[in-house]
Amino acid sequence: MRIWDINPGYLNRQSLLGEHREIHGLFNVIRLGKTGYSRHPETLRWYGKLSALKFRHDLLTAEMELRGY
Repeated sequence: MRIWDINPGYLNRQSLLGEHREIHGLFNVIRLGKTGYSRHPETLRWYGKLSALKFRHDLLTAEMELRGY
């Protein structure tokens, strides 16, 4: 699990894209009831906080757009 608590502008390409994938995975575990990583501490941290997870996703996608991805 890679969800960093820093401004996405500080992330390198690999970390930025990796976190973006992880957020989509977290959403699937939390919202859709998938079982992968459902008991991981990072997953448990985001239960009940889907609006914050969406906000983090929006920050990441904005940074990706700035970089031309």
